[in-house]
Amino acid sequence: MEMVEVVMNPVRQRIFQYLLIHEKGTVKEIKKELQDIPSASLYRHVKVLADHSLIIVVEENRIRGTVENVYQINKKAFESGDQDGTAVQMALLSICAKFAKYFSGAHVDPKKDMLLLTNCTLTLDDDEFMRYLSEINEITMKYMKKKSSEKSKIRQITLISAPTNE
Repeated sequence: MEMVEVVMNPVRQRIFQYLLIHEKGTVKEIKKELQDIPSASLYRHVKVLADHSLIIVVEENRIRGTVENVYQINKKAFESGDQDGTAVQMALLSICAKFAKYFSGAHVDPKKDMLLLTNCTLTLDDDEFMRYLSEINEITMKYMKKKSSEKSKIRQITLISAPTNE
């Protein structure tokens, strides 16, 4: 399995999100938050992330003769960078594929589904841009920490920044 496939999977992204918010967690703790994901599926996705060293075991809890792993994001796995841009391009293709799948569905209703695509150009120096990203991160973390309800819908937000050739 390609690394982009591992990282771009929506369930695995939600596991990452949980670990970003809570810093560490067991599959049982993650399951409490991601109740819509069947346990067997959740264990399988955690195994994929661990097999690719994207999450690591940081503790082991012994419970009645079994061992419960406590996972954390492996920050070193994300430090290598993507010098040739392959991972970024694959991620963008994955996003395009998700839109294509959505629009090929039987019940497409962008207005009802609140489909959003926005684009703007900012003219900021590096310090201003870092403050902008910090503000976006702050508000995103606020909503990532929000508990889901029966009315909640899973929505994926992607923020892409790229320099222009001007």
